[in-house]
Amino acid sequence: MIDRGWTGIVLAGGKSSRMGADKALMLHEGRTLLEKAIALLRPHAREVLVIGDPAKYADHWDHVHPDDAPGEGPLRGLVTGLRAARYVRVLVVACDMPSVGDRALIRLKQSLDLAGDAVVPRHPGGVEPLVAAYHRRCLERFENCLRNERYRLTDALSEVDTRYLDLVPGKGGWAEDIFRNINSPDDL
Repeated sequence: MIDRGWTGIVLAGGKSSRMGADKALMLHEGRTLLEKAIALLRPHAREVLVIGDPAKYADHWDHVHPDDAPGEGPLRGLVTGLRAARYVRVLVVACDMPSVGDRALIRLKQSLDLAGDAVVPRHPGGVEPLVAAYHRRCLERFENCLRNERYRLTDALSEVDTRYLDLVPGKGGWAEDIFRNINSPDDL
């Protein structure tokens, strides 16, 4: 049985400058990227929040929270979500990563329950802090980073007990494109 005592957070902010239009509302395989991210999180979380502009997304989901400081990047969006979350354990998914699946979320949840403040996938190409599990214990330290104008999420991870979920896309049953990011119309 899947433990649903979690908050799911979809990060839907961002400028979408390379896309030329709001990428959260772009169609991918018949649904918007936003709808796909919400549908991915729903079986894993009792509440799902969208962090972004309510004027853009309220017609698509009832629980949209405006970013505390739009334009300051994903760490600010994550802090907004951690503050708004009803549950202390949070799954985060960026809306522009449609290939992340249930298996990854289940592994993140299991790993966070074992130890640490954050569990972030790591692969040969880097880390993926926008598909990760966080505990609310991270909030104060993440807020400190923002106060000190340290906006990079990877910098914030060094301030908390971060564990890494090592995986290799295309191996061990993981999809080759699991962390594919949609940034331009050609990526659709």
